[in-house]
Amino acid sequence: MTINEAAIDRKNNLNIIRLIASLMVVYMHSFAICIADQSKDVFYTLTNHKALAGGIAVYIFFIISGFLICRSFDRSKNLFSYFKARFLRIWPLLFVVVMVTAFILGPIITHYPTEEYFNGDITGFLRNIYFDSSNTTLPGVYPDHYNHSLNGSLWTLMYEVLWYVIVAVLAPLWKRFKPTGLILYIGLTITYLFFTYYDGAFIVFLPHSFILNFTRLGMFFAMGMCYYIYGNTIKLSVKLFFMAVLGLILGILFADFIVTFSIFGAYIIFYIAFQKRFVANWYDKIGDLSYGIYIMSFPIQQTLVDYLGKPTEYYHTMSMNPYKNMLITVLIVVPLAWISWHCIEKPCLKLKEKA
Repeated sequence: MTINEAAIDRKNNLNIIRLIASLMVVYMHSFAICIADQSKDVFYTLTNHKALAGGIAVYIFFIISGFLICRSFDRSKNLFSYFKARFLRIWPLLFVVVMVTAFILGPIITHYPTEEYFNGDITGFLRNIYFDSSNTTLPGVYPDHYNHSLNGSLWTLMYEVLWYVIVAVLAPLWKRFKPTGLILYIGLTITYLFFTYYDGAFIVFLPHSFILNFTRLGMFFAMGMCYYIYGNTIKLSVKLFFMAVLGLILGILFADFIVTFSIFGAYIIFYIAFQKRFVANWYDKIGDLSYGIYIMSFPIQQTLVDYLGKPTEYYHTMSMNPYKNMLITVLIVVPLAWISWHCIEKPCLKLKEKA
């Protein structure tokens, strides 16, 4: 069957794939936070030293988002209902996490006196509420860690929201002219390759890092859009699946990983997502925990290092066994994500159905 034929049935593996991706982020961060050595990440070896587990996970998120957000726009009654649905999905839990970490967790774990903490730059961190992730630190928090960030996962949300807007702005094009998605993907890919392998310093009106992140993540989002736009013609075929796996392996060995994964990885993701024989009904009954795990795990990992870590011999920086850190984090964050889904995310999503 085709992608769109398979997607008619709400039973699929998209949620379980996102759960696995969120756990991959926890896995990668455990090495960055605990020992500042991400070369230990097994995905770094598997990708021929070209990608980390968390990076691949974010690419998976954006591939799936490109597909689902286009579908959401198509099913929305109007622009207001579309943006309302997007707002209710991403913002309420973000608001809770930012406020709790800034006003409860921060004052508890800061090395500063309470008054000095609140006189510091808290407002910079609070800007994460409206997706400005330029500052993810708090005064006196984790000063002796390898990574001083309180929540290093928040940086991708700004790009996610930007693409929500772009989908709406470009809707008159991609809804009437199918090649729009491919043209967008090609343009982003060319820009990404240029800024990755050539000097783009002469373009001064935007930071180099922003352009690189926007085009890199945009490639995956645009590819997800293409799978929705061309969903009536893209077939789910075991032969194409194995060809995609072979293409991914060859790309890992001989080509740019980002381009390779955006092309071949996308088909692999959607093939697995819409396989009826592997439908994860049990997980859908639990709830969609991926977003909660993604934005709550980082401060938990950092705090575990603060309380359970030991200073290194030479630099007196706190370190911890990364696998122990990951295991304890999962045991804490999964129940929290379950609570956030049933008490915050799911109730908020019900509001989008109301006028």
